[in-house]
Amino acid sequence: MCNVEQVADCGDILTLGRALFIPEKEDETWLSKCSVSLSSCGNLLAVGYKKRLCFLTAQWISSIESNTYLVSWSGTLSSEVTSVLALSICPSQQSSQNGPDWFCIVVGFINGSVGFYTNTGHLLLLEKLEERPVLRISCHTGTFGTLPDDIHIFFQSGVCVLSGSSLFQTLRNAKVQLAKVQAGILSDYSIDSKSIQIRKWIFTEQEQINDAAVVGLDLKNSYEHFLAASTYGGYDTWYRSIPPLNTLILTTGIVPYIGFHYAMEGGTTPPLQDVARAVANKIKSALPGWLGGSTESAPSNTEPVIRAEQLSMRNGVFDSQRQGTLVAISPDRRLAAFTDNLGRVAILDVTKGYIIRMFKGCRDAQCAFIQIFDTENKKPQLSMVKEMRRAMFLIIYNPKKGLIDIRLMQRGTRIAVFTATKNGKLLYNTCGLIGAEKSYTHKKLNLPEFQCVLIDPDGKLKRFNIPFYYSLGGEHLERSKDLHVLRSIRDIIKKTTKLSEEAKVEIIESVEKLNTLEIKRHCLEMLIKSCESDILIACLERVWGSLSSDDVINQHNEKFKNYFGNLALVTLFHRRICSEDVDDMQDLVVKVRKEFGVENNLDDVTNDQDENLEFNLLEDDNCILERLFILAQERDFKEHQAKVTFADNRISTYKDFVSCFELEQKNRYISLKQDIPPEKFNNLSSDIFKSVIRLKDYSTLSNFVKSSKVDPKEIVKLVITHLMNMPLEQITVDLIEKMIAILYYLCSATEEATNVIYNEISPWWENIRMMLVEQPCPLRSMIVAMACKAVVKIFETKSSEKEDAWESVTKENAKWGILIGKLEDISILSIVLLFKADFKGQSIPKLAFEDININLKYIYSRGKGSITELIAKWLCSMGVPPSSIAANELMEKYDPVLNSDPSSLEDDDRAEILYMENNRSLIDDNPQIFKWLSLLRRQFPLSTTTDYIIANMSWEYAMEWQKCMNKTDHLDVVIYCLQIITNVRLRLGMYSIIWSTYIKHVFETCCRLVNKVGKLPKDHLCLQDVGFKSETLLSFLKICTYYLEEFYSCSMMCVDAEKQSIQYEKIWDVSVPSLVEVAQDTKNDNSEILKLNYQISCTLYYQCHFKLKFSKPLDILYDIDYQYILEALTGNVVHRDISAKGSEKLMSPRMKFLTKLIRHAIETISCEENDEKSISYHDEECVLWIQKICLLAEVWDIDNNFVFRQEVVGLYHMGYDEIAETILGMIKEPELVLVPIIAITIQRLKRSLENSKNQAEWIVSMPPQLYKRLQNTVLDTSIPANPSLATTILVLQKVLSEVEKKSSETEDLKQNVKLTRLIIESCELLIRRKL
Repeated sequence: MCNVEQVADCGDILTLGRALFIPEKEDETWLSKCSVSLSSCGNLLAVGYKKRLCFLTAQWISSIESNTYLVSWSGTLSSEVTSVLALSICPSQQSSQNGPDWFCIVVGFINGSVGFYTNTGHLLLLEKLEERPVLRISCHTGTFGTLPDDIHIFFQSGVCVLSGSSLFQTLRNAKVQLAKVQAGILSDYSIDSKSIQIRKWIFTEQEQINDAAVVGLDLKNSYEHFLAASTYGGYDTWYRSIPPLNTLILTTGIVPYIGFHYAMEGGTTPPLQDVARAVANKIKSALPGWLGGSTESAPSNTEPVIRAEQLSMRNGVFDSQRQGTLVAISPDRRLAAFTDNLGRVAILDVTKGYIIRMFKGCRDAQCAFIQIFDTENKKPQLSMVKEMRRAMFLIIYNPKKGLIDIRLMQRGTRIAVFTATKNGKLLYNTCGLIGAEKSYTHKKLNLPEFQCVLIDPDGKLKRFNIPFYYSLGGEHLERSKDLHVLRSIRDIIKKTTKLSEEAKVEIIESVEKLNTLEIKRHCLEMLIKSCESDILIACLERVWGSLSSDDVINQHNEKFKNYFGNLALVTLFHRRICSEDVDDMQDLVVKVRKEFGVENNLDDVTNDQDENLEFNLLEDDNCILERLFILAQERDFKEHQAKVTFADNRISTYKDFVSCFELEQKNRYISLKQDIPPEKFNNLSSDIFKSVIRLKDYSTLSNFVKSSKVDPKEIVKLVITHLMNMPLEQITVDLIEKMIAILYYLCSATEEATNVIYNEISPWWENIRMMLVEQPCPLRSMIVAMACKAVVKIFETKSSEKEDAWESVTKENAKWGILIGKLEDISILSIVLLFKADFKGQSIPKLAFEDININLKYIYSRGKGSITELIAKWLCSMGVPPSSIAANELMEKYDPVLNSDPSSLEDDDRAEILYMENNRSLIDDNPQIFKWLSLLRRQFPLSTTTDYIIANMSWEYAMEWQKCMNKTDHLDVVIYCLQIITNVRLRLGMYSIIWSTYIKHVFETCCRLVNKVGKLPKDHLCLQDVGFKSETLLSFLKICTYYLEEFYSCSMMCVDAEKQSIQYEKIWDVSVPSLVEVAQDTKNDNSEILKLNYQISCTLYYQCHFKLKFSKPLDILYDIDYQYILEALTGNVVHRDISAKGSEKLMSPRMKFLTKLIRHAIETISCEENDEKSISYHDEECVLWIQKICLLAEVWDIDNNFVFRQEVVGLYHMGYDEIAETILGMIKEPELVLVPIIAITIQRLKRSLENSKNQAEWIVSMPPQLYKRLQNTVLDTSIPANPSLATTILVLQKVLSEVEKKSSETEDLKQNVKLTRLIIESCELLIRRKL
């Protein structure tokens, strides 16, 4: 409510009087004769009387719990004080406190001087501005406190404006210099005030001026400017097109009563005739000097330092009998209040120049404005304040009558009148923090904390509290009043942590004053958060009692009524489950029940039939649960638990409880909100469960739920949720039995749960089953399912007694049995998969196994292969090789037979038994791993088929390789896994989908890159195109070659293979196909296309391995577009009939390519001399590569004899004669190799001649025709420098021997044979002569 509040006092007023040298005989009204000013923040009070000046600082006195102003400094000045203004100086840097840095007190003297003092009484600056006394000093920073902080000093003849930007910088410098003088750093104190910008305006055309106020810039629009020009100058006047900027100064006095004075700001462009007139006058005044030759100098400038500007009074309000005394400007500068000698207060619309209000009976009145914003924050953010509503109020203080009149300026209506002390003084502040530097920005509203304060003659300071709603009317007025009451309630709650009885009474009384339903609800929500439920119930009872039939005529108000009623019922339920007293809300509950149509006699209902009930698990379920508990303890089962935080006290528990319910709807039951955060939901479930479990009699739960209209299904879900979050070690059989009892009595509250019809499925319990399926822990879900099954059994038993049903297994019972069976299986799976160990022995690379929340929903949603996938991930995480998995399955199959009747085994089983025995050590070294795997096999016999698991393992390793393609060993494991799969069709399908999904695109990129470069690319090219280095690319091509070779072999084996049936457990009704099903159903690939891909892979791998340069190999060596070959293997392309057999034109380039490969393979041979006569060769690598080259030649339809011939030539060329001699026997057409061998032999002879010590004898020993041939042959430097003539003879003899056996004689062959024999004879001669 609107009131006058005392905010401080001046302590002993006589102390202040003595400081001001007030005579003791002076009357008690002496304070009203003083010049008084209060700082905007209220920390400093300045009082001046004649030549005395006192500063009082506010201090908190705890004994009286109030602020008191105590004299902090007093002193005598050189002249009599006529005006005082206390300013709060803004800090130079940003601060979160938004408080002043220091205070500056501006003092006006009777001699026209103005002094600036610190709050310690030190004079910073003294300036003489006028000869006449200073009437008033003011500073106006506008509506939001952001206007320029200029200081206005008023005299009777004019006004001086001191620019704040220059003044406060000078004052800061002066303060710093003063501090240095006081500290002894400087000896002299002197301040240059010339930098202060001062404007002086002189009033004209007004007979007498008693008071004035600077309004600021008068911004006229173009229309008003032209209207004024036409009015003053006439119809055809010529004037400036741009409106000038003027500062408006309002004065009050005599003739006129109110004057509008204007000061021109800046300059404007003069019209053309004004310029012409000024130029003509200048020429005219200069003519005498030009014509007469006068040398007289121009007069000197004698203007004063502060140049005065005359103000033009354009208009005014004339009233010859009225004399204005005081003027006050509103913070937004739109209104001005004038007082006069006739006891009137006139309100002027400054913009329009109209007097819009006039109040009488206000003799010697003092006026001030108060600006109120529609916000709870006293100083809101400046960025938001312009969007807020604001209202302007006028304070009129009549010191003669001691009355305070508060009026709303929007309508001029009086909103309040207060009696006050006579002869007081109204202090009006119009500026906040001032003197801010350019870098400083106001983040909050920069208005004075005390806009208007009344100081009594006894020194008490009082301010005016006006709620914003006084500016409103109608519905808005009611709401604003309620908001004000709501704020007062909030203030009461904030003052103390525990409310006293008086505070509670005050809150209840305040709630009774509320009128709008929206604020009533808001108030109750605030009480829920902050107060105990007793005061809430008292307030809620009054709110409910205040509701009338008129309040619920529309749907909007119906929501509020539902909220209040449901809040009462929910509070009743919370109190009862917490075993709290509910006597204080019985009357309220009866009224609410009557309104909502709930029976009122439910609290007294008891069921005698439930007294003899036993709440136990069913026998079969008990055995299952015991077995799983033992398994979980053996595995030290510790899975992820939901985070639950407990409330600190009952208030926060109740607050969280109420906030979770949907209270606005009028439904059959009060239900929980849909968008409750998981953490909050878990906390709520914990509170509910602990409250319920502590009840002495669970049978009361049914009545609690019924009488409170709370949905029993929601409470059941909360109880189940808490059990899901409990540690397993806390879940005992005793707790489960209590759980059964709680569920039974909760479900008894609704017929939907109790009405279990024979041979039908209950929708209520089906909803609970769906909830259990989605729970994260299958073991806990199974426990709850067993408890629910026991509850349903009780309801069925009761129903069968009525209906005489004879069948013990109903549909509902069967549903629970199926769910428990599935949950048992998934529980075992989740327990086993938590086991982690390192595989001992020959393992494969380990893969990361992320913790997966394995529940029934996960298994349902992932489809048939989800269990197999999880087991495969688990095995991969331990590095278990697929061979051991296959051997483990064979051990389970054959060990019982071997131990009982080995003779019953068939011959076909011997291979599998041999494989099992070879890998038995892997299982024996890792008993724990295969113990758990065997358990899973027993639980999931179909999903744990070895082929299924290994197929999923190969997929996991392929997927892991795609994440990091540098790890090519993962691709090796993929091939290893696929080779173990016995189902040929499944293996072929896995080869196909892994190739198309993971390998194909990388392989295509590598093919394009190598084909473009023509050799093994360098690292930067590989990284740019495929993302790994050249070394990894070579390894990748090697694996791809092996992969495609196995892929092709498998496709050949699969021609006659039958499709096997794939089966899974009956967990899934409808499911997406599993990986194994997709693989087996994959369409068989074209064997010719597959063969061509293999050829391409071999080609590029061999080329890159030997770093062979061969330009565009895929374009030259293949006559089919290699892009089509790569895409056609698994892509969607137009099918073409193609063959892997190349055309005749490809034979020559392919032979050249093979020849280069053979030469590079021979270069891998190394030799070692054991003694002088024997040499050992290391040709193992060469032999392997020759075999690979033979395979490539075979698929290219090139005879292996070509490879052997090129190998012999290459070996003989490099000097590996013994190896060449061995391979010569494998050649079918030795005559083809005779010519190149003769050519190499000729080169050897030239080398022998070079190395001979007696070349003359060597030449003589040589036949002429052979020597002539030597002379005509150019030396090949690639031939070894020291050839062995003995091994040369052996090779030549071997060639001749093979030719005689396998070749038919021709004329050319005879010549070559004759030449060969001649060479042999010559070599023997050279050996004999040791040349």
